[in-house]
Amino acid sequence: MNTITASEWNRLVDELRRNQVMGSTMLQSGAWRHPWQVTPAWDAEHKRWAATTEPGFVNGLDATVSIALSESSEATRLRHAELGMEEADSVDAWLTEEPMLPLTAWRAIGADADPQNTSVTPDGTLTVSFEPVPEFFTALGVGDPPNISSQIDDLGIVEQVSGEVDAAAEKRLLRSCDLVLYQDRFATTTQWTQGVGIDGTFMQFNVIYQIPPNIHERAYIRATRKYEPSSAADIQDRLKGDWTDQTFDALHLASAYMVSPEGAAYGSEPDETWTPYVKHRVFWNLNHASNVLEPALKHENIVFNTGLAMGLLDSIANQILATINDQNAAIAEFLGRNTLEGRFWST
Repeated sequence: MNTITASEWNRLVDELRRNQVMGSTMLQSGAWRHPWQVTPAWDAEHKRWAATTEPGFVNGLDATVSIALSESSEATRLRHAELGMEEADSVDAWLTEEPMLPLTAWRAIGADADPQNTSVTPDGTLTVSFEPVPEFFTALGVGDPPNISSQIDDLGIVEQVSGEVDAAAEKRLLRSCDLVLYQDRFATTTQWTQGVGIDGTFMQFNVIYQIPPNIHERAYIRATRKYEPSSAADIQDRLKGDWTDQTFDALHLASAYMVSPEGAAYGSEPDETWTPYVKHRVFWNLNHASNVLEPALKHENIVFNTGLAMGLLDSIANQILATINDQNAAIAEFLGRNTLEGRFWST
């Protein structure tokens, strides 16, 4: 039989009394939502998923979404009342007017997804790759993508197909779409203009800037199947001329995901039984600006003026110098001008 001294017992009772739980209070999460926070909801009227976005501002102006006038809020309708638009026309609704952005451009991830890339090894094996399922959704029971490869002969004919597809009935399906923020800007254009040679030039290389048609004053949000960052402009393409830069800057705001219930049919679209999830990438209001344009380098054509042979010698010499002037002009313009690529940043 174990015993305890009176002093130890009193110390134990005192410790328990001092740390006794007298009560508990449950604190609920606040109603604050960060800028650009996306909240999907099932639109029973139109039988589709749509999302509201907490107003986010770019250069002090809230962004817009494009929706049909008939689906817009009263504030949006009043703002377009004097334009004589039809109910089916698309309008730019400000985020502060609480528009619902339709989410319809879904892509499949997982067991019923389309191949993302294909590659052929030297031994003729065709391997198909798929977008991986995020670990979070694997834990929720979303099935893995198919693991398929094919053997191709010298004539390009498929000899055999091997692999496996997870077709278990209890596996869930996954859909996703990306919300992208766009800001229109001027575009950079390169072009060549033809000369006559006698003035010292055959071809003149120019870098100019143009205003895109229907340019948006405010930033705007679009839902797309998958956001693909734009690649850098190839220098050779720019020097060849007849090249135009893109007329906007883009920023990946968020990704919306839909998880199906168990046993959903392959290829099915999300309905009210699916569960939404959102991965946010931007949490603050933004600024945007394009590059500062440097002044073009000053250059003058090299010409030969002597007046000999009634100017015929000058004409012949300038024809020869034209090639040098063309190359000098191209280098000067190319080095002295920047593209109008812009940047988003938060403060």
